[in-house]
Amino acid sequence: MVVNIEQNNTPDGYKWTALSVASLGMLVGILNASTLIIALPTMMVKLNTDLFGIMWVLISYTLLLTILAPAWGRLADIYGRKKLYVYGLAVFTVGSLLCGLAANINQLIAFRVFQAVGGSMLVANGTIIVTDAFKRNELGKAMGILSMIMAAAFVVGPILGGFLTLIDWRLNFFFNVPIGIVVTIWAHLKLKEVALLPKGETFDLKGMVLFTIAFLGFMIYLTAGFIVGLTSPAMLISLVIAIVSFAAFLRVERRTAYPLMDLNLFKIKIFSYGQLSNLLNSIARGAVMILLILFFQGPRGFDPLWASILITPLAVGLAITGPIGGVLSDKYGSRIISTVGLVISLVGLVGLTTIHYNTPYWIIAVWMFINSFGSGLFQPPNTSAIMSSVSPQRRGVASSMRAFFNSAGMVLSMGIAFPLIMGTISIDQMMNMFVVGGANMPVAVQEAFTSGITGAFILSAIITVPAIIVSALRGKENNRDNSIE
Repeated sequence: MVVNIEQNNTPDGYKWTALSVASLGMLVGILNASTLIIALPTMMVKLNTDLFGIMWVLISYTLLLTILAPAWGRLADIYGRKKLYVYGLAVFTVGSLLCGLAANINQLIAFRVFQAVGGSMLVANGTIIVTDAFKRNELGKAMGILSMIMAAAFVVGPILGGFLTLIDWRLNFFFNVPIGIVVTIWAHLKLKEVALLPKGETFDLKGMVLFTIAFLGFMIYLTAGFIVGLTSPAMLISLVIAIVSFAAFLRVERRTAYPLMDLNLFKIKIFSYGQLSNLLNSIARGAVMILLILFFQGPRGFDPLWASILITPLAVGLAITGPIGGVLSDKYGSRIISTVGLVISLVGLVGLTTIHYNTPYWIIAVWMFINSFGSGLFQPPNTSAIMSSVSPQRRGVASSMRAFFNSAGMVLSMGIAFPLIMGTISIDQMMNMFVVGGANMPVAVQEAFTSGITGAFILSAIITVPAIIVSALRGKENNRDNSIE
C-alpha cells in the first residue's frame, strides 16, 4: 500500500524554525519531568506524605497526558497546530507557577493536573509541527535532533533538579515560568500553519467520553489491582466497565464520520506495528529512571544532587545514539535500526536485574548506558516511521496515538513497578529509608527494597522481548519523499 503525502511549499529555512520551537517546548517539559524525579523523595518528606501519595504527582500528570493526547491531536487536524501549541505553552507555564505555590500534596496533585492540560497540548503537537516542516528523507535526522535535545535535557535536568532541591524543592516548578514565557512568545511569533487541513470536520465528543471511561477503567484494574487483588469485586467491576466502554467506543468510531481515532490507520502495517512496539517499549522503560533514583537515594543514601549525577549514563546513551539512529533510519529504514536498538536495550535491562544493594557503581553505570544506548537507536526511527506513514490530514491523529501509547505505557510501568517496591518493606521502613538514610537501615531492609526494584527490571526485560518481535515484523519503508509502502 502506498500513501502519498502532500508537502506544502514553505521556505526551506522554516523547517529549522519549526524544529527550534518544538525543541524548546519539549525541553521545558522534559526538564520539568527530569528535575522533579530527583525532588520526589524530598517532597515526600516535606509534604508529609508517603510513596504512594508522592507518586501521584507523577502518575496524575502522565495520566492526563495519556487521556487528552487523542483529543488534542484530533483538534490539531481540525483547527491547526499553532494555536494549540501556543495555548499549551501558556497553560503549562501557569500550571508550573501554581505547583510551586502548592501548600500540601492535594493541592500539588490538583495543580499538576492543570499543568498536564498544557503539557498534553505540547506532546500531541510538537511532533506534528516537525513532521509538517521536514521532507520524508530528512525526517529521521530531525527526530534524531529532537532525541538529542531530549537527552541533553535528561543530562542537565537531574543535576539541575538536585541542585534546586538542595535549596528548595519548589524551585523545580518556578524555574519553568520564565522559560515558558519566552518560549510561548517565540512560538506565537514564529510558527506557521503549513499543512492543508480538511474543512468542516467536527470533534467526536461521544468517542472521547467513552475512550476516557475505558482507559481509566483499565488503568484502575491494572494498577490498583496489584494492591487490592485482581479478582476482588471492585477490580472486576472496573474491568467490566472498561471492556463495555471500549466496545462501545469501537462501535462509535466505526460509525461516526469524523472519529476521534481513525482506526483505518491500523491497516497500515508500519503504523500499527510501530505503535505497538512504542507501547511495549514505554511499558518496559517508563519507570527505569525513577527506580534508579529511588535506589540511589534509598539503599545507597545519596543526596538529590549526587543521585542526579549518578544517573547521567542514562542520558549519555540517548545523547550519543539519538542523532545516529535518526540518520541511519533515513538511509536504511526504521525496521533494522529500531529492532537492533530494542535488542541492545534488552541487554541493559537484563544487566540491571542483577544489581544488589552493594553492587559497585561502575557496573550499574555500564548497564544504564547500554539500556539508554538502545533506546536512543529505537525511538527516532520508530517515530519517523509512524509519522511519515500517514497523510498530513491525519498527522494529528497519528501523533496523538503515538503520544497516547507512549504515556499509557509509562503509566502502566509506574503503576506496576511501585506496588512491587511497596510490597517488599513496610511504610515506616520506607519512610525511614529516605529520612534517616538507606545506608543506616538494616542490610535485610536494603536488600528487600532493592529486590523490589530488580523485580520491576525483570518485568521490563520480559516485556521488551515481544517489542523486539513486533518491531522486526513491521513493513518495509520506501524512502521516496513522504511515502510508505
